[in-house]
Amino acid sequence: MWFYGLSAPMSDEQVTALSAVMDDFVAQWKAHGAQLAAGYRIIAKQCLIIAVDESQQQATGCSIDKSVHLLQEFGAQHNLDFFNRLLVFTMGNDGLQALTPAQLKERIADGSIDGNTPVINTLAATLGESGDGMIPLSESWAVKYL
Repeated sequence: MWFYGLSAPMSDEQVTALSAVMDDFVAQWKAHGAQLAAGYRIIAKQCLIIAVDESQQQATGCSIDKSVHLLQEFGAQHNLDFFNRLLVFTMGNDGLQALTPAQLKERIADGSIDGNTPVINTLAATLGESGDGMIPLSESWAVKYL
């Protein structure tokens, strides 16, 4: 499973375009000539999760590179950066929020975020490991900011 997040939500047009690109991609995604059992989900117009059922066929370095290149190209065409790994995603009153480390530190300092605040588990390697997709900040990679 691979997680890609954006600092701000995509427009409806960008979501439609990304969905079309991803539909085509997962339908044709192969590793060493074997079809991958893959799917994707776009969350809140801001996060993309791609998953492969590796019990059927394992993704290889080359097949993973294809997905990365696809998102690099799409991002370049639509002025989107899917590769900012420092963003922390939490659900606020206004829905999904992407926070930079500086913003996260500010929210921790003002008390609006603490170790129990749910954040998206961006490092989960499998759908099973991701659970409902959320973990407490204190269990995330961003715990160092607490």
